[in-house]
Formats: sequence, structure tokens, C-alpha cells
Amino acid sequence: MKQNYIETILGAITFLIASLFLVKFISVNSDKSSESSYLLKAKFIKVGGIMIGNDVKLSGVKIGVVSDVKLDEDYFAEVIFKIYSEIKVPKDVTVEVANDGILGNKYLSLTPLNRDKKQFLKANSEIKNVKDFESIEDQVSKI
Repeated sequence: MKQNYIETILGAITFLIASLFLVKFISVNSDKSSESSYLLKAKFIKVGGIMIGNDVKLSGVKIGVVSDVKLDEDYFAEVIFKIYSEIKVPKDVTVEVANDGILGNKYLSLTPLNRDKKQFLKANSEIKNVKDFESIEDQVSKI
């Protein structure tokens, strides 16, 4: 009879620890930026594997995530992405699809052309200065 109490207590402790890990996993992987972010968009001829959830980086620092990828009425790939509200993106910026290493994930890379701190993009603005994705085959064919 005494052994049943110990097994019950150990089972309860195991369940409690598993529940704590589950709560921590959900809180780490949830997108808390939805209420504290704004949207920007860019149109590409070819996006080369950008998917919802990929990072958006400005000068190598993560500043947001891709929230939607779709075709517009002119058959351009329109990428809509969230930028954290505390980050202000300069108006003169270039956006391109980049890789995290040879086999790494794709991400959107924003590079400021003019580091003027007076003019910033507003919510729902479109970035016009776009460099389209070039696959390895595209790059080799230029040689």
C-alpha cells in the first residue's frame, strides 16, 4: 500500500514537470510581436523559398518575421512581413533574399542605402528597391 503513494507522488511530479516544459515551449515559440509590430511589403519576381515565419534582418540583426507570401494580380511574389514596433526602418533601404550559410534557411535582408535618421517607412509601406533571388544555377550560368 505504501508503494502506491510513492508511485502516485512520482507520477504527479513527472506530470507537473512535463506541463512546465510544455508551457515554456509554447511561450518561447509563440509570436508575441503581433500586437507590437507593423507591416511592410515588397514585390519580387522570384522569392526562392521564402516562407511564412522566416526571419527579417536589418544589417544582420533580426527585426521581424515574414507573415505572408502570395502572388499579386500582376504575378509578382508579394512578401508581407512584420517589423517590431521599436525598430524604425529607413526609407532608402534595399530588400533581398539571403541564405544562412550554404544549406541554411532563407531570410529577408534589409540594407539601408542612406543612414539618414529622419525619414522612416510607415506601416503598410512597400519597399521598391528589391534585389530578386538568384539561385546557384542562376549564378553559375552567368560565368
